[in-house]
Amino acid sequence: MLDVDEIPEKPNVDTLDSVLSGLVGGLAGLAVGHPFVKVRLQSRELASRYKGTWNCFVTTIKQEKAGVAGVNALVFGSYTWLIKYQSEKTKMNTTLPPLTHVFLAGMGAGVITSFVTCPMELVKVQLQNQTQSSTATALKGPIDCLRKMYAVGGIKYCFKGMIPTTLRELSFGPYFLTYEVICRGLTPSNASDKYELSGPKVILAGGSAGIIAWCSTYFADVVKTRIQSEPERYKGFSHCIKQSYREEGWRIFFRGLTPTILRAFPSNAATFAAYTWTMKLCQPKQLITRCDESVLL
Repeated sequence: MLDVDEIPEKPNVDTLDSVLSGLVGGLAGLAVGHPFVKVRLQSRELASRYKGTWNCFVTTIKQEKAGVAGVNALVFGSYTWLIKYQSEKTKMNTTLPPLTHVFLAGMGAGVITSFVTCPMELVKVQLQNQTQSSTATALKGPIDCLRKMYAVGGIKYCFKGMIPTTLRELSFGPYFLTYEVICRGLTPSNASDKYELSGPKVILAGGSAGIIAWCSTYFADVVKTRIQSEPERYKGFSHCIKQSYREEGWRIFFRGLTPTILRAFPSNAATFAAYTWTMKLCQPKQLITRCDESVLL
């Protein structure tokens, strides 16, 4: 029986279990990092649209944040699959994957995810930037936004900002690497078959991973947002960097970093905490499966 504060170092992790745990972790991170429900309920105009706190939470998740949680599921699922793929290719029998595998799997997961996040965030930026006065050409929603952008420039136009998006998502390399390094550093040297992942350790490792990840590629996120908010103004990634630097200096590439870091620690701490606990729920099933296989053998 697994101890409450222990999880095997290298369980028989199923990719679908990781996807589910990533989804739960993403929702937990959103709930902590985006206190949008409180703001909406405090607003007299917005509060009248909801029947209560739970209705407000569910409605807002469906309308605005469900996609982000889905992306988180894709990240963790891709990461798990890439770790298993590297382990099978190199035929390594170590209980823990090498840190190089962790780093490469994280970056690979980021590249895979960028094909989803690029058009998704392009739509989000366009919807946020539209003015209330232009009702004739107003975007009715994400699907309408994608349809109109496709009509302007085809599928290529729907992936405006793909290069900076991919560069930003490479931050999942430092993300998972930081988490692993801290977890291994906090694990006693005599603990050969398990992580001693207590709540505070998961919070520290997850929160720190979020900060390092954002700091590593924040400039790419700034460039991505600028390109996607004004697609016709910038010719590409390098042109946006040169133009932004010429007009506003180097500080523009770090504008907004402080509030992002302040939000990154609690949000990612909650993400990893929820992910870890959800994976623990999958452990009994994995242990039973392995017992059944041993009996058959």
